Amino acid sequence: MTGPSTGAMRGRAALRPALALLLLALLGALLFRLIEIRTDMADFLPPAATPEAAFLLGELRDGAATTLLLVGLEGAGAPGGAEVPELARVSKAMGAALRDGGLFAFVGNGTGDLTEGEQALLFRYRYLLSPAQGIFEVPALRQGLEALLDGLRSSLSGVLSRLGFADPTGVFLEMLRGWLGGSTVTMKEGAWFAGGEGLPRALLVARSRAAGTDMEGQREASEAVRAAFAGAGPKGVRLLLSGPGVFAASAAAAVKADVERVSILSGALLLGFLVWRYRSGAMLLAAGVPLLAGSLAGAVAVALVFGRVQGAALGFGVTMLGVAVDYPILLLTARRPEEALGAAARRIWPTLRLAAGAAALGLVAMMASGFPGLAQLGLFGAAGLLVGVAVTRWGLPRLLQSEAVVARPLPAPVLRALGGLRGQRALAGGVVALSVAWLAVAGLPRWEDDIARLSPVPEAERNLDGELRTQLGAPDVRHLVALRGRSEEAVLRASERVGDALAPLLADGRLGGLDLPSRYLPSRAAQEVRQAAMPTPEVLSARLAEAMAGLPFRPEAFAPFLAAVEDSRTLPLLDLGALAAAPLISARLSPMLSRRGEGWQGLGLLSGVADAGAVRAAVAGLRDPGILFVDVKGETEGMIAATTRGALLWCGVGALAVLALLAAGLRGPLPALLRAAPIAGAVLVVLAVLSATGERLTPFHLAALLLMAGVGLDYALFLGRAEPDPTEAARTLAAVLTCTVTTLLTFGMLALCATPVLHGIGLTVSVGVAAAFLLALGLAPRAGRSIP
Repeated sequence: MTGPSTGAMRGRAALRPALALLLLALLGALLFRLIEIRTDMADFLPPAATPEAAFLLGELRDGAATTLLLVGLEGAGAPGGAEVPELARVSKAMGAALRDGGLFAFVGNGTGDLTEGEQALLFRYRYLLSPAQGIFEVPALRQGLEALLDGLRSSLSGVLSRLGFADPTGVFLEMLRGWLGGSTVTMKEGAWFAGGEGLPRALLVARSRAAGTDMEGQREASEAVRAAFAGAGPKGVRLLLSGPGVFAASAAAAVKADVERVSILSGALLLGFLVWRYRSGAMLLAAGVPLLAGSLAGAVAVALVFGRVQGAALGFGVTMLGVAVDYPILLLTARRPEEALGAAARRIWPTLRLAAGAAALGLVAMMASGFPGLAQLGLFGAAGLLVGVAVTRWGLPRLLQSEAVVARPLPAPVLRALGGLRGQRALAGGVVALSVAWLAVAGLPRWEDDIARLSPVPEAERNLDGELRTQLGAPDVRHLVALRGRSEEAVLRASERVGDALAPLLADGRLGGLDLPSRYLPSRAAQEVRQAAMPTPEVLSARLAEAMAGLPFRPEAFAPFLAAVEDSRTLPLLDLGALAAAPLISARLSPMLSRRGEGWQGLGLLSGVADAGAVRAAVAGLRDPGILFVDVKGETEGMIAATTRGALLWCGVGALAVLALLAAGLRGPLPALLRAAPIAGAVLVVLAVLSATGERLTPFHLAALLLMAGVGLDYALFLGRAEPDPTEAARTLAAVLTCTVTTLLTFGMLALCATPVLHGIGLTVSVGVAAAFLLALGLAPRAGRSIP
């Protein structure tokens, strides 16, 4: 046959697979216009087993704290006050742009904060907001007047001359100090700045309207902050941006960068290997048909059962369907010379369908995990594998001419080396025994119980987040009190009850600090009580005169004080809406008190918990189901442990189901156990490698093990068949080796990723697939012999 005619034949051979791929691509474009792709990562959150866990999951989904963006603005010049005006200008411009953008429910940066208007609001309501008691009694008034006299002789004389005669009790300044708490925020040029030494840093906090698990919404919010910064025309100013939403966007970007880099590298290597192996574009096109058909079938199945498709499940599902590429490789490589492709498909079909059915059955077990995301992933993979193998069996023989694809012979040294390993059961047993010995000495890999360690966000960014939180007075907490009620008032009353219950623990040091929403906004009931306790003008005048005895104050100097108390007795009660005019306090209160659906929710933040049992008992003593003490770390670890137990349980159920299917297909439990032995051995090898490298196990590792088992089962079933003809055995070995290399070129690259999840999946699958191939080869019968 001449060269041009051969090229023309190969071109015609590639035409049908190319048309099939084009048709599937058009179908996919139409399909994904009709199917809703969900990006909410809440689908991958574990189910809650306790009310405390349910609260935590709710906070992760919709909590105000998960939607906060923390912003710092720093200058690039030398320390000093020269940069402050420019930083303040940029902060104000950014705040205005973000408020006008509509993406944020709240933006606080000091603009308008502590101006005369807001100061007047807080100052007017000081006696309703302050929890101080007995301040209008003679002893307290006398103490306040003496402190005022001392202050007027100090550096604070300017402030006290303006405020002291209207508030000789000192309630207003004391209240502001208590509100600011651990925050080092100061006001400069009308904007918030971090206190302390070093370069000046302007601060801004914003809360996006998008839920914390809405990755696209959080990305848009982060981009809006960056756009506002650029639009402010900064001169020598550096933007520092942090917060859960920023972490989510950063993690998504890191994963995307890893995937793109790995896809390009592994794609190039895989393409090069297949071109070398088959010298046929038709082969490359044919291998893509079952994969694309399986992906579309998986998406349709998930959409029909769940009503929508989780984007992450779609991505992982397509990755797991890489197993489907093995099917055309096995068919085309194992085809005998001059054998029609349809005849080859019929010949290997019993083994191929058993392998695909067992792999699909193992994935179906994920549907019972209780995680919508993992359930979708299991259904997607199972449906895709079954359709992929069906397309391989009945579709490819109609798309490809038998003579169009001929595999290049493997190098003789490779065949000899692998032939020497075939049937070396002692060697295979030695590898497994070595793995077991390592696990006995070093122990199994530890389960990961810290979600933060799975994050691809660099440690420097996490440290910046902690620094900004401290400066803004929004510290991370381990312990908190959850408050739920039908109204804002109900939550605030519950907050006050918690404050009373925990006051003894604060007094004796078993609790270091307590921050409650009622600290910033008392309930209406508390405000009414404080109003009722205020003396009439006549009574207060008499007490003030008694308290001033012997002090160098003129009686008329405190007329503003008497007027303020009289005004406070009839003030309209303050609520969250009215307090929103005070950005500094609203910034602290906003994450701690918010509407949630038809009800309201509050957060009490605890610090320095020396006796968690006592705190739990004090909260439980309130006997209010709407008040919960939450140990965040403990509940998180408990959820992860429950998730792990459930995943292990259903992996075990899936393994038993696969064994049952193998026993039925191979007509006996012994052949089933022998075919499953390489998979079990590969699992032990993987666990030993993960233990030796210090990897911690996650549910993603279990998903990767399921994938590895599905791939390895192909190897065990095909290499374990009776092959009386050495040539036939060599052809099968070449087909399985080709599948192994393609899988390693894909998942081996994932092991190089910086993203912990992708790295763990890549390492698990690549080590497992290599071990499954070598163990299946070692346990396989030599040519001319057969195992049961």
